[in-house]
Amino acid sequence: MNKKLYCDLGNARFKGIYNDRKIVSCSNVEVVKEGTFGAFEIDGKYYIIGEGARSKKSTNKIIEEKRALLGRELFTLVDTDKEKIDVVCLLPLSLYTNLDNRKAYADLLKGNYKVTSPAGVNKQFTVSNVEVCAETYSSILTNKDLVKQSVYLVDIGGCDNSGVRVNNGVPDVNLMYTKEQGMNIFYTGLARVLTSKLLDTYTDKDAELLYEKYDELPEEIKATIDTYAETYIKSNIIEPLKEIGFKELLFKICVVGGGAKALERYLVKNPSIVILDECIFSNVLGAKIISTRRSK
Repeated sequence: MNKKLYCDLGNARFKGIYNDRKIVSCSNVEVVKEGTFGAFEIDGKYYIIGEGARSKKSTNKIIEEKRALLGRELFTLVDTDKEKIDVVCLLPLSLYTNLDNRKAYADLLKGNYKVTSPAGVNKQFTVSNVEVCAETYSSILTNKDLVKQSVYLVDIGGCDNSGVRVNNGVPDVNLMYTKEQGMNIFYTGLARVLTSKLLDTYTDKDAELLYEKYDELPEEIKATIDTYAETYIKSNIIEPLKEIGFKELLFKICVVGGGAKALERYLVKNPSIVILDECIFSNVLGAKIISTRRSK
């Protein structure tokens, strides 16, 4: 039996489970020319993968860069040359609802890989089978209590945030939204606010680093960040949910994704919001549950 990788080829982070080991890494991918220092060669093309890559952010995962990202991750995981691996991956709910998209994504990721690392190490391996699961929706399967309720599920990712009404474990595709307002946009906007406030140029990466040091900051800067974050949540989560039928007195909001962890100090103030314990890995864990059920 082939080994199996459960993964989310995200726009900010790769999240994977392999042999019960959880893996998180930067998922930036940049196509470069042959001979570029630090590049991986994957199937005859060259990529910088990781923090140093200038990555194009897109809600569309059916792109060549995702195959390259998977190739890099599998390169670090396979033990022997010519190994065969099965992959269970996630596709954004807005794309997953179309069967052709699911097939195209599986076809993109399947097949033979030939990878050469920047250090000149060569490996060849095969992705024999690809299962595709629905991003966002998969998360709710990790919480048996929420599956039995009618809730609004929100996934705050790197590139976008998505919301969907789930009734007793069944998603309502007529009550869903996807906005390209994920944490990348959050930090870009925060950088503009900080640049204006501090009269010094802040990049989105600077803003992210400063945000991570929140507890060490002067109260005035904390207040600026607080106002910005609360406005972001209202504009990009609460208001879009209301447009698809959310009512505070009737429903809970279940929030997952890396953004759920990053915005936790603000989200927990809202009594309607529940953050899953495994919010960063919940999509991958849910995909593992789905795959296990399918194989029975």
